[in-house]
Amino acid sequence: MNNQSMDNLLIEWQCQKLVTRSINLLDQGRWQELANCYTEEGELYRPSAPTVKIAGRDAILASFTARPAKETCHALTNMEANIINDHSVIVTSRVVLFSADKKSSDKKTTNKKVDDIESMVQANGDIFIGRFVDELKKIKGEWLIAKRKGSIELHYTGSSDKTG
Repeated sequence: MNNQSMDNLLIEWQCQKLVTRSINLLDQGRWQELANCYTEEGELYRPSAPTVKIAGRDAILASFTARPAKETCHALTNMEANIINDHSVIVTSRVVLFSADKKSSDKKTTNKKVDDIESMVQANGDIFIGRFVDELKKIKGEWLIAKRKGSIELHYTGSSDKTG
């Protein structure tokens, strides 16, 4: 394997690691760290509003802190990194989203995890399947998200009703 191949493997790994880290931060509700994964001028198009641009790191942070409290689990798969050049990569990935409201079904108690212990909360019946297309830029030696475009392509409601 030549040096260019090794360099490409390193770039792919670093970029896929950034995308995975950003999704883990999203699921953990670590909004500031998540916003720091974006460039200062970063753009976010959420899967739930794919035509609405959220521009700038500060606006991205504000959009996350303003969202309703919920427990989420994004499962990423089929990640593919397309190296444009040494400072620009596009990572495409498939995502499956499961979520649960922070309030339990009786609305009187809160679905809360015990600190530092993974515990179960009741998920909603909806499952969303979509994709992320992340345009990454290397700035001052660090890979950051310049643009994230999310989409929802399939929505499973959990219903077995086949009529209509």
